[in-house]
Amino acid sequence: MGVPVLDYEHGEGLREFTVHAGALQIAENTFELSLIKPTGFVYHPGDATKWYERMPDGTFERRRTFSFVSAPYEPVLTFAYRMSQSEFKTEFLARLAPGDSVYLRAPQTEMLYPRDSAPVAMLAGGIGITPFISMLRHAAHLKDRRTFVLLYANPTPEREAYRAELDLLTQSLALTIVRAYSNASQYIDKGALLRVVALTPKPHVYIAGPEAMVSHLKVLCIQSRILESRIQVSSFTGYALGGGFD
Repeated sequence: MGVPVLDYEHGEGLREFTVHAGALQIAENTFELSLIKPTGFVYHPGDATKWYERMPDGTFERRRTFSFVSAPYEPVLTFAYRMSQSEFKTEFLARLAPGDSVYLRAPQTEMLYPRDSAPVAMLAGGIGITPFISMLRHAAHLKDRRTFVLLYANPTPEREAYRAELDLLTQSLALTIVRAYSNASQYIDKGALLRVVALTPKPHVYIAGPEAMVSHLKVLCIQSRILESRIQVSSFTGYALGGGFD
């Protein structure tokens, strides 16, 4: 018996959500919005979900995948995105207002929060920070005392999303933040990666950001003798190859 295929284009398998707050700028060219969390809705830190726009003819198109920024204990569902020329962002997300409806698929597992007490290394490129905010909020909520090291790369400090919150989290978690700034055509280099690995012996490694950056860093991790089984990744599609971590 085959696996049933849902007809998402016509709404099968989608759930309607209500906008809690429309787009709010949180960094240069970066925006956050939130949805009302339905009673009983379940997801996990590190999860993502696909958003759909309802078209004038009643079909559902322009799907995009976004990681949860909010942690499961929070009363609203929060997401963030970096603005681009995508009509889904400029014509749909940017115009959402409280009370509007949006349509999402069920949460999908991108990265699993570690069940043991081993240290964690998080490598984030640009808007790839989003799943890590969820995971770090979850860690603070659990009072997780393991070691966390976050390597967060952006073209400029003005592009850093959640900068103030991350600094506050260093007070409630054993969290070290290593910030990297570089031309967007470049990636996190091996030297920076090795400095992070030195702070987290035998770590779980999580990598999130544009596809090319994620592939580049995963190779560097394996070259640095990190077991591939301890590496989890979340690739953000829609970025030009070689376009860096913006």
